[in-house]
Amino acid sequence: MEKNSSGSYPKKFSFRNFLEEERAKLSRMTPGQAIRYIWQYFYIFILGFIALVWLIVYGITHYLSGAPEYQIYAVFANSTAASGTFSRMRQDYIDSYDLETDGKRVEFSNNIYFDYNRNQARGNEYYNSFVALTDSGTLDLITMFPEQLAPLGQSGRLLDLDQERCTALREKYADRLIWYEPPEGEEETEPVPIPIGFDISDSLLVSKYGIYPETAALGIGAETARLDAVAQFLEFIFTK
Repeated sequence: MEKNSSGSYPKKFSFRNFLEEERAKLSRMTPGQAIRYIWQYFYIFILGFIALVWLIVYGITHYLSGAPEYQIYAVFANSTAASGTFSRMRQDYIDSYDLETDGKRVEFSNNIYFDYNRNQARGNEYYNSFVALTDSGTLDLITMFPEQLAPLGQSGRLLDLDQERCTALREKYADRLIWYEPPEGEEETEPVPIPIGFDISDSLLVSKYGIYPETAALGIGAETARLDAVAQFLEFIFTK
């Protein structure tokens, strides 16, 4: 170990000493100063801890209660309009197809807020929730503004509509496709755009239920096994 400029060896890091030093700093601050100091220097760890606790609680809850079966799991992101469990839209959807909710659940969720344009949503607990739902195959579809959905394709958690299993949907709504433009790589070939969603601005989500004020887009969860449910929902929102 090399000596420092003063001719002595640097002290070996001790987590215990670190805590003592931080405790001493905080003891000289007012409560307001302490809160600002903790947030300024440790916010990444705080957000990471919150996300970890959420994932643990989510996992334990599902393990103990048993993962529920869903007829559809839809997320209406970045909207404050009523679109959740007790919304008119959900009830209309159930009534339109005479769906039984006692067994498999019809889940409409409107408590997720994130924008992938902003630092790829790092540290956002709502985005972490979206990731957990998608990677587990729970999420069937997500809606948000078109300019927010397109870059979300970079996350790899929206279904590539060029897949063979998406042929029927892709052809039926070909004039509504929203494309994700991959960044240019090191190769000389131009990156190929990927269809990852549909423009639903003229659907009932906007015109009747007011979930979004003017424009809206729909993407499909990359791991969903319920494409038929997504097709049914699209049919529902385009019923005039």
